[in-house]
Amino acid sequence: MRWLTQQDRDDSGVVTLLVIGMIPVLLLAAAAAIDVSRFSQENSSAQHSADATALAVATDCALSGSPLGAGSYEQHRKADQAISGETPLTCGSNEVRIKIEKNVNGGLVLERNARLVQKQATVRWGTLSGANTVPLVIADCEFGDPAVGESIILYLDDPKPQSGCSSLPGGFSQLDKAGCSVPISAGGFVDGVTGGGGLQNKVACITNPDPSADALPYIVLIPIYNAAACEEAGCKGKGPYLIDGFAALNVMGYSFNGNVYDGSIGKKCPDDKERGKYCIQGTFVDYLDSQGTPGPSTDYGVKQIYLYS
Repeated sequence: MRWLTQQDRDDSGVVTLLVIGMIPVLLLAAAAAIDVSRFSQENSSAQHSADATALAVATDCALSGSPLGAGSYEQHRKADQAISGETPLTCGSNEVRIKIEKNVNGGLVLERNARLVQKQATVRWGTLSGANTVPLVIADCEFGDPAVGESIILYLDDPKPQSGCSSLPGGFSQLDKAGCSVPISAGGFVDGVTGGGGLQNKVACITNPDPSADALPYIVLIPIYNAAACEEAGCKGKGPYLIDGFAALNVMGYSFNGNVYDGSIGKKCPDDKERGKYCIQGTFVDYLDSQGTPGPSTDYGVKQIYLYS
């Protein structure tokens, strides 16, 4: 009698049966993976749409005080996604909350019925408690009321300051700060530099602080100081200046004593004999700043919008 050895056994049939038995499991696992990936993509897409729509609505609210119709924000979401919740859209109290929803057809394994995907984004806006600005400071009385859109010419070395505006000639001063982007905090104090000649070294900071950007006109962020507090302290061009908030100046032209410091105004300021040789011309504008720290300050038209949740 011959006994079968280990080498004599044929297990190929067993392996085949195991493979056949595993095929349904593998197919289910693959289908489940497809379902998970699909729902994950739909959730991600809905969240991106909610974020983009909320930021767009908040931008309109911050700049104009009211949003456009819901249909105006269709470009921020896919055609099969919808804005749910309050209609028409409103700005609320410095906050916009947008919810995006979409019905997703049943999955292969995990979800047999249609599934509602919902994602929400909250965007807030408000004044800045801190920001990086150009090395200048302007009196609140120079800002005026109303000021947005009105052309203004600021004279650094003005010997005849506006009555009641500021003890500082011209109502603005160069800051005792190095660089073209200086950190400023609302409610804090900064020191200035007396004399106007040093301003020539800061021309690029004022007229085009971003070398990669286009030439004038150019918007610069400038801190606004409390003129009454300045006069009471007798600051007279050197500070300390109490910062109330921030304004955006759309610089249209400048003149800094001729030569290489000519600007669109020319070698001479419009009233150089009476008010000085160093001047900046521009308009204050409403502006959304993507940088800075949100917080309480006087509203001079500069706001920040940011995703809250």
